[in-house]
Amino acid sequence: MKKIFDWQMPIWQQLLADLQSLPHAMIMAGPEGLGKLAFAQTFAARLLCQSDGLANDQMPCGQCVSCNWLASGNHPDLRLIQPEGEGDEEVGDASSNQAKQTQGRIKVEQIRALGDFVFIGSHAHGKRIVILSPAESMNPAAANALLKILEEPPAGIYFILIVNSMQQLLPTIRSRCRKVRFDRPDPEPAQQWLTQEGIKSAADLLQLVGGAPLLAKLWAEQGRLDVYKKALEPLADKPDDPVAIAAKWSGVLKTESGFGLTHLVEAVQKWLYDLLLLKLTGRLAYHSAWRTKLEALESRTSIAGLLTGYQELLKIRAVAMHPLNTQLFLEDLATRYLRLLATQKH
Repeated sequence: MKKIFDWQMPIWQQLLADLQSLPHAMIMAGPEGLGKLAFAQTFAARLLCQSDGLANDQMPCGQCVSCNWLASGNHPDLRLIQPEGEGDEEVGDASSNQAKQTQGRIKVEQIRALGDFVFIGSHAHGKRIVILSPAESMNPAAANALLKILEEPPAGIYFILIVNSMQQLLPTIRSRCRKVRFDRPDPEPAQQWLTQEGIKSAADLLQLVGGAPLLAKLWAEQGRLDVYKKALEPLADKPDDPVAIAAKWSGVLKTESGFGLTHLVEAVQKWLYDLLLLKLTGRLAYHSAWRTKLEALESRTSIAGLLTGYQELLKIRAVAMHPLNTQLFLEDLATRYLRLLATQKH
């Protein structure tokens, strides 16, 4: 049985207090690593639980026929739809040791296959629940097929859409769903939870992942913090030679499994973002532990140069998925970075 994390309890209580007017479709939206999928599965278990006399804020009983079906992973009134070939865990889900970013797409055949489940009726003559995660991974045909169901949903069917990026979801689908927003928890309780989980460097990890506790835990389990530091060193230690920087990055990519070009580009993006933020406000969003080195570099940059460099990275990030030549890509990335350090105009 999945669990509700402390930072999710207000959402849990709000939803269960409104069970009588529950909409047929909800979007649970927020950044990755907050446990949205685990929450949705627990909420589904609570809706399907057959135990009598549960208080509004209580968890599913874990003992009834429905809960036993869920425990076996084979509930006839629940469907979890994800990109084909993916596991059933959200990135950063603390219950998964192999959680990973979703790369595939939810296809139209998967949505069409829901026809009998949605329209014929439930096994237990009660509720039926469909969870889509992440919903924005639906291809256009799949999204349109889902839209047709949402336009005239039968009684007793509930759709829960897990969304990491709301803007990537069709506006017509968004308009037919109640939005449930999952925000990052405050740093202090998030750090306390990570510490209780045995995670070291909790504050640094939380900052680097944007405050998502489960994603921070995943980084710790994968040793990603040390890898991230290796990727940043060429940016921080008096960078002046793009070939040398590219060579160091190439070494990291070859020796560190699970850290690819897209992760590297993301790291550089965060680094540039902090340089820009430091120049504009004196604050840092991701790299407080690196403030001294960032301050030394910030004096060499211009606001216009940093903005241009950041926009360029947004454009080339897609190329990082399938570069024609990895070494040339790395050298180009390093050259772009050094170029923005060379123009000191304010």
